[in-house]
Amino acid sequence: MSSPLLLSTINNSIGNKKNHVTVQDLCNLFNGKKVLNDLDKYVIDTIQTEATEDELENFKKTYHIASEKIKYVLSLNPY
Repeated sequence: MSSPLLLSTINNSIGNKKNHVTVQDLCNLFNGKKVLNDLDKYVIDTIQTEATEDELENFKKTYHIASEKIKYVLSLNPY
């Protein structure tokens, strides 16, 4: 399976490849990761400001993420 567009959008925003996130990282974030580090906060901010509805919808369908969990991440104030 190719990389989801949402993942590409996020990783394209992160300059240092060592900090790129994986599909599993994103799934963990959407599934209620309790402690957010600086990279998580950056990822949330990027999702909120750069991700399209289509990217989120495709990720949600492909990885079986509940709509409420997407909405929750979109509602967070990461900083």
